[in-house]
This record gives sequence, C-alpha cells and structure tokens, in this order.
Amino acid sequence: MRVLHVASEVAPFAQTGGLADVVAGLPAAQADGHGITTAVLVPLYRHVPAKLTAAGHPLAERHPLRLEVGVHAFDAALRVTTIGRVRYGFLECAALFDRDGTLYGPTGTAEFTDNHVRFAALGKAAIVAGDRLVGGAPDVLHLHDWQAGAAAIFARQSQPRSTGARIVTTIHNLAYRGIFPKSVMSELGLPWPLFTPEQIEFYDQVSFLKAGLALADAVTTVSPSYAREILTPERGEALDGFLRWNVQRLVGITNGIDTAAWDPASDPALPAAFARGDLAGKAVCRAAVLREFNLTAPDDEPVIAVIARMTDQKGLDLVADIVPELARLRARLIVLGSGDPALEDRFRYLADVFRQHVALRIGFDHALSHRLYAGADLFAMPSRFEPCGLGQLYAMRYGTIPVVHAVGGLRDTVIDPGDDELAAGRGTGVRFSPATGLALARGLERAVKLFRDRDARAAIQRAAMARDSSWLAAAQQYVQLYRSLTA
Repeated sequence: MRVLHVASEVAPFAQTGGLADVVAGLPAAQADGHGITTAVLVPLYRHVPAKLTAAGHPLAERHPLRLEVGVHAFDAALRVTTIGRVRYGFLECAALFDRDGTLYGPTGTAEFTDNHVRFAALGKAAIVAGDRLVGGAPDVLHLHDWQAGAAAIFARQSQPRSTGARIVTTIHNLAYRGIFPKSVMSELGLPWPLFTPEQIEFYDQVSFLKAGLALADAVTTVSPSYAREILTPERGEALDGFLRWNVQRLVGITNGIDTAAWDPASDPALPAAFARGDLAGKAVCRAAVLREFNLTAPDDEPVIAVIARMTDQKGLDLVADIVPELARLRARLIVLGSGDPALEDRFRYLADVFRQHVALRIGFDHALSHRLYAGADLFAMPSRFEPCGLGQLYAMRYGTIPVVHAVGGLRDTVIDPGDDELAAGRGTGVRFSPATGLALARGLERAVKLFRDRDARAAIQRAAMARDSSWLAAAQQYVQLYRSLTA
C-alpha cells in the first residue's frame, strides 16, 4: 500500500502548531512494521532548506514541474529527501513559498491574500507528482486540514471515485476552514457543479476544508471526543449539519507524540535526566527553571507552567484571571507563549505587578519548553476547545501533573483520580469544567493538594509517565482504516 500525506507543515522544518508534529510522527510510525510505503508532501518555505541541511537531510533530488491551476501557471519543482523510512517531497515554487513572514502570512495575525492559490498549487502537485514520492499511484491520499483540501478536488477531477485513490481527510482544528470568495472557483478552474451546500459551498463562499471533507472516503479527527463535539452546534463551526449528513465516515483517533524526542531519560535540553523509577533529576530541573526565571519556591510550593499560543481558544485569559489566587495557593506561575497583543500586554503587566509569583517569556523556544515540562510541578491547559492537544501528553511524559479543561482530546487523555473508583491508582491529572476562571482556580487548588500529598503525587506521576503516548496505536488504527477503504 502506498500512502501520500499532504500538509502545509511538518516538524521540525516548518511548524506553527501541533499539525506539524502529527505530519512528522504519524507517517514514520506507519512506515515501521505495517508493510506500507509512506511519503509526505509539504511546501518548500524559504527557511526550510537550511534547516534540512543542518539536520543532515539535504534536498538531493529535484524534479521539475509545470503546475497549471486555473488561470495560473507556475514553474516549480519537487525537491526530495528521505528521513528514516519516509520520503519527503518539498514543493519548490519561489513565487508562492519563498517569502518573508510566517507560513501563512506576513505577520502572525495577517494572511497572504493569495493563500487560495498557494495551497491549490500544493493540491495540484499532490496529484501530478505524488507517484514520484511513493513509487507509483498512491492508494491513499491522506489530507491534513484545509490547506490540503484542494487536492481532493483535483483528485476527483482526474480519477473516477470508484477506481482512484481513496481519500482520508483529517480535521486537526475545525475552526480553520480555509474560506475564500466564490470567485476563486473560476480563478482556480474548479468545477462549478461542486459549488453546492452538500459539497464545497459555505454560505456563498468556498471552503477548502469542506471540499476535503465532502470528497473524502473517510474523515478523521484527532480524538474521539472531538469527533463527537464537532457534530454539535456549539463546536461544529457551522458545519455540524454537513458533518452529520454529508460525510461518509467520521472517526476519532487520538494523536501520539515522538516518545524518543520527548524522553526525560535522554532529553539533551534538560540539566538532569530522570525516569519513572528515579525522579531525583526532576528536582534538579525544577531548581534550574526557578533560577532561569529568577523565582524562588520552597519544595511544598508548586511551579505551574503554561505553554501555549495566546489565543481565545487556549484560554490564557482564564490563566490571567486567576493570577491573584497564586499567593493564596502558594504557587508560582511561568508562562511561555505569544499571540494576541492584548494578552501579551496583560501578562507583561501581571509579571511586573506579581513578580514574586509570575514569570513570563514572550515567544516560543523549543528547548525552553522541554525544560519547563521537566521542571514544573503542574501544567495548566484551560483550552476552551481542544481537538487533541499535545501539551498534556508532554507534561505527563515528564511527570508534571496536567490540569485541563475536560473537553476534546484533553478529556480523552487525562484521567482524573476523582472520576470514579476505577481511576484509583490510575489518575494522571486533574480535569475541570466549565471553562471559567473560577473552575480553573478550583482545579488548580485540587492539583496543589495532590502535589502536597507526596504519596498521591508519586502515584499520579507514575501513572502519567507510564501512559503510552507513542504513535504506535494511532498508526495501527489509521492503517486499519486505509485497509478497510482499499479492500
């Protein structure tokens, strides 16, 4: 079986969020021991070649392409390298991807006005050049989020649905639907018969994500709970009715993480190693983090870490709301993130006024995030919605107790020791609801009590660190889905 993954980013070479981690981890896990050939197609952004070379994976092959996308035509090339057992194709097209700014816009809050053209070209490249990556016509096109949605349209144009590649579309975050004016139908040469509410039309506009969903043989989300939540008006982003009636098959499969890269026993970013059976090094990591952020805390006063984009979804405003509670809880808070300028300014103010209890780093630092996961005692993740979430998985891997809003993948992956008798001895964190500052404060208060009970803390840490968060189970479920579609 030949499987081609199409996405807009892949870790660690081009990344804005968890999507990139999935596109790096899932194909690699599928290629190991499942008897399939996997490849990944992503854009070649300006900074990617240098990162590939530094990582020891230079782009050795170059296959010229002529991409015709409606009224547009581009001289492009497929640049190829192999990492492990996975072939990576990077779509080289200077006119579309060799730009300053972020992957999707000139700044973190603005988008390029031609994103519909950029990612339609990525979709066309998947159809005309995908066979060069997997050694023949792909049996499965696995499309990730809206940026890959156009590939489904071009695939159905070029191949009969009955005999062409099976299409699997994964929703990583339904809030991002790739919506553009309907004029792009003519501009990109898309067939107007698809412009219906049952297919790609979205309130008299075009949604690339909806195209990927409507034309897929199966749709997956990144956790079972999120698969149920998006069928409701509250979380369906105006697509819940369409998902209930017009999607052939909807499956929730929980994400994994790279357990080799996220391993406290061998993590080069940490000042001391530790493991489930010997947590002595975690105390060293805690002391180092406190020094790094110029904070002090006795052993019985927990360090709470927050690592997230400063957006409404991630609920960092709720974290800001409970800062005055830190003195009562006798806790320290360290925040790493960036995003909404107003939230950034709010945390700057809080870090100044409550400097004995709050520390802040605006931006994202990969090595620092590793040190925080290892050095913190508690990890707060109050997302208003969370398709899967990776932060809580990293925290558990590092013996840091997660405190999460009971929603989506957070509900599926964190076991609260107070849920039921069966959870006794299996609890891995604290869940709270609803997504309010009061509920978060109560959740943190419960977590602080667990932290101060050494036996309870040790039991939760052992259970959390024993959780299998690898890609093995998810890869197996995806392969089973592929086989059911291609049988």
